[in-house]
Amino acid sequence: MHIERDVAVPTRDGSPIVVDVLRPEGTGPFPVITSISPYGKDVHWPDRYPLYELVANHENMVWETPDPAWWVERGYALVRADTRGTGKSPGRLDLFGRRDAEDFYDVIEWAADQPWSNGKVATSGISWLAQMGWRVAALQPPHLAAVVAWEGATDFYRELVYQGGLYANSFIDFWWARQIEPQRNGPDGDDWRDELPRHPLIDDYHRERTVDLEQVTVPVLSAANWGALHVHLRGNIEGWRRAASRDKWLVVHTGTHVDPYYADWAQELQLRFLDRYLKGRTDRMDGVAPVRLAIRRGRETTWRDATDFPLPGTSYRELYLGEQTLDWTPPAQATSITYPAAFDTAPATETLELTGPIALRLWISADQDDLDVLARIEHLDADGNPIPGIGPQGGPVPMTMGWLKASHRAVDVERSTPSRPWHPHDRAIPLPAGEPTRLEVEIWPTSITIGPGERLRLALVAGDSDLGVLAHDHPTLHRPASGATLHLGGPKPAHLLVPVIAPPDPSRARAN
Repeated sequence: MHIERDVAVPTRDGSPIVVDVLRPEGTGPFPVITSISPYGKDVHWPDRYPLYELVANHENMVWETPDPAWWVERGYALVRADTRGTGKSPGRLDLFGRRDAEDFYDVIEWAADQPWSNGKVATSGISWLAQMGWRVAALQPPHLAAVVAWEGATDFYRELVYQGGLYANSFIDFWWARQIEPQRNGPDGDDWRDELPRHPLIDDYHRERTVDLEQVTVPVLSAANWGALHVHLRGNIEGWRRAASRDKWLVVHTGTHVDPYYADWAQELQLRFLDRYLKGRTDRMDGVAPVRLAIRRGRETTWRDATDFPLPGTSYRELYLGEQTLDWTPPAQATSITYPAAFDTAPATETLELTGPIALRLWISADQDDLDVLARIEHLDADGNPIPGIGPQGGPVPMTMGWLKASHRAVDVERSTPSRPWHPHDRAIPLPAGEPTRLEVEIWPTSITIGPGERLRLALVAGDSDLGVLAHDHPTLHRPASGATLHLGGPKPAHLLVPVIAPPDPSRARAN
């Protein structure tokens, strides 16, 4: 491996972006995989975080970036860059702003023009690195040939910082202190911990940092994780669905936030994809279905190939909320209960698969002018114990979650579907005191297979501090819904809209 450290790449305004180049010995030319982040191109992975199970332990491993030993051996050059204002790149920190994306554009074009490059460049990486891949693709650098987006958000407001209008303060505070402050090289620039609470509605600050997916036209391999609730799952699915790319693939897997990217199956799929678009090996993606889903049965999974997502033939059915019950039949009479509350189905009599997005309709009243709805979907075993999903660090998480601030209940009818309400989040409408008001709550997609004797639970909770860094508990922005009234049945039938999947042909599935 030939390594060049601290190469200064010129940008359009003259402020350099500093990169490392790791490439095969020889003159090439080689296809190039690029990444950029504020996490430090020089920070050896074990010096900041313990290694995950599947991450190779060698001196050139850097957090959430492609493994250079693996890729260089296969004929690829890697370019790793420090975001402006971090590491060795000087300038003003402007995370996820327009200039941040333009810097990455300039790095891509520089890499394409090097004598050891074949002129074809891809982006790849996890989380922030994936988000920057989506972001720069919308600017359409001429030499960007493909994007591998592994668990990265596309909608800055809805996915990263204000899920359902609820400020994700615990994550932002933790992430900024752990990831950004150690790498900042100057005082210039925003501090999100101060800036984001000043932008509770979608405004120009958020719009500048949201990917215009209609401008993403390059081939995309988008990988999501059922357990990546709160930041990444929605973005990879929405990115795949709405990107204008002709050639695009979606994979939804399980596992930690990091390990799957380095798993054998994942690296081989990435290699096939990049060989196709960076090396011109046109047959390399033959036989790869547009959609591959890890269908969950408890913590076991089975891969299923499909042509689209949500899955063709999905039957959306209402599960109606009663007094602590979820049932296919609405309550005979109107009733009301107090928030928080939990609702369970009867034990299943046969296997029931729910794969896809979920939507919750509530009727709620309160004396306060605003409140936060936090919804969790849980899978209960035959003894009534939760079967959790696998969270980002391997710990338990609900099977899926959804959020909505009542004052953000306005719905864009043109962009909404019955299973995915779309909230503009551009204005706050006070909740009328004591008046039952309809809320349409987006719940992120999931895959749950409920066996005989098992149940589904909807839990409406007042707070989520038990989720640690995933909590929405800002001292002034969080509005607990404790004591609010939920109206059920009668003319106001609250329901959970779930995606019911017919049993697949067993010959088309194979064990993970």
